[in-house]
Amino acid sequence: MFRKVLAASTAALLVSLTLSVAPANAAVKNGSPCSKAGATTKSGGSTFKCVKYALVKNSKLSWRTTDCITTVNAYLKTNSSVAAAKAETAKTIAALDLAIASLQESVTALTPIVAADVKVETDRIAAIKVKLDAMKADTANLTKNAKNIKDYETAISWREITVRRLNSQITAFASKIKKLENEKSAAKNNLSLIESSASTALTTARTICG
Repeated sequence: MFRKVLAASTAALLVSLTLSVAPANAAVKNGSPCSKAGATTKSGGSTFKCVKYALVKNSKLSWRTTDCITTVNAYLKTNSSVAAAKAETAKTIAALDLAIASLQESVTALTPIVAADVKVETDRIAAIKVKLDAMKADTANLTKNAKNIKDYETAISWREITVRRLNSQITAFASKIKKLENEKSAAKNNLSLIESSASTALTTARTICG
C-alpha cells in the first residue's frame, strides 16, 4: 500500500514539474507577450528581453531579441535628429534666401549703370578703330604713322580691359548668387540624407523585429 502511495505521489510530482517547466521551455519569438519588464530569456539560439516595443504606440510588454532592440534604438536615435535637421535646414535656407535676394537687388540696380558705361567704352573703341583702320589703309605712310597706330592699338586694348572689368562686376554678383544657390542645394541634400537614413533604419528594425 505504501509503495502504491509513493508511486502515485512520485507520478504526481513529475507531472507537476513537467507542467511548471513547460512554459519556460515554450518557444519564444518577437512579439510574444511577457509580464516582467527587463526580464531575459533564451530561445532558438537568441536572447530575448521583456520590453515595450517602441515602434508601436502604447505597446504592451513583449519579448524582443537583442538584435531587434538594438536596431530599434538605432532608428530612434537617427529619427530624433530629423526634426532638429529640418529646423536647422529651414533656418539656413531662410538666411541664404535673404542673402540671394540682396545680391539680386544689387544686380538689378547695377546692370543699367554698367550697361551705360560699357556702351560709352565700346563707342570709343569703335571710333578709335575707324581712325586705326584708316591709318593702316594708308600704306604709303605706315612708317610715319607707326607711333599713332601703336597708340591707337594700345588705347583699344585698355578700353577693352575696362569693358571686361565693368562686366565682371555683374559676373561677380552672379557667381556669389550661384555659390549661395549651391549651398541651399547642399543643405536640402543633407536633410534628405538624414531622412533617408531614418527611413532605412526603420525598415531594418521592422524587418529584424518581425
